[in-house]
Amino acid sequence: MKTILIAFNLLALALSATTITISQVYQCSCINALVQSDCLTDFCLWDSTSGTCSNKACSVFDQGECEGVPDPFNCVWNYSSNKCESFTQCSDYTFTIGNSGDCNNKLIRCQADLDSINSSAGTIKCKDRTQDAVLSIDNCNLLPYDSCYWFMTPDSKQCLQNKTAKTCEAKTITKCSDYTQDNCNLLACYWNNNACTELSCSILPQESCSVYLSFDTKSLTFCSWNGSACVDLNIASLTQSQCLNSTYFTYRWNPDTQKCDLCVTPDDDSNSHWILNGSILLAIVLLNGI
Repeated sequence: MKTILIAFNLLALALSATTITISQVYQCSCINALVQSDCLTDFCLWDSTSGTCSNKACSVFDQGECEGVPDPFNCVWNYSSNKCESFTQCSDYTFTIGNSGDCNNKLIRCQADLDSINSSAGTIKCKDRTQDAVLSIDNCNLLPYDSCYWFMTPDSKQCLQNKTAKTCEAKTITKCSDYTQDNCNLLACYWNNNACTELSCSILPQESCSVYLSFDTKSLTFCSWNGSACVDLNIASLTQSQCLNSTYFTYRWNPDTQKCDLCVTPDDDSNSHWILNGSILLAIVLLNGI
């Protein structure tokens, strides 16, 4: 779920859709907060002397909090010790083959290392993510058929099921209309008038009106409900109370400009200010397996 959740490189702040790359999503943390009201007590510590906000240590979080805090906290849940710990590196983590998707979902910028499968032990190791995509894998051929849903390979191919041969195959996909009805990518597209068609905010029902992915899972578009319909999220119109929650802890409130700004790490912007509080939308990935 750390995957998701989520990465981003393109930013559109117009009155139209707000689309960003997966690497930019869910990056707000306590150390970015400039004022005490933005320093959430569940996750942050406010120093009244220095007027600064800092992240709480991973060790104080329960499982839900540990798996929900944004990537900059660098926290992961240890299922053996039942404790929240600081993330080390992808290759230090091993899961059962059936839970190989945890490399993507539970860690930070990791993916399953299909070459490390130990069949006798029933385990698989994790490795650094090879690309900024929610669904990243090195080789479609080694991906189990039941988990073969829209993973991207380093050569920009996508893993799709061959329902006749029951195999996972690498295909070139450049847009939603390249999919057949059998493999129409439900994270980015929908089947309409005998064609796989790109999603847009306008066709989403209220319960799904939040985000949708690009077909390659490398970018994400924000939506919002205006009371009667789902529309493209206009970042410029958000208030301070809406800024974080409406963007899954991706944008912060700038008290100087009175507008939402994209969260960046302090290394990138010493004047950043932000916080966080939840778990990322992109549990989107309807895959329990890899």
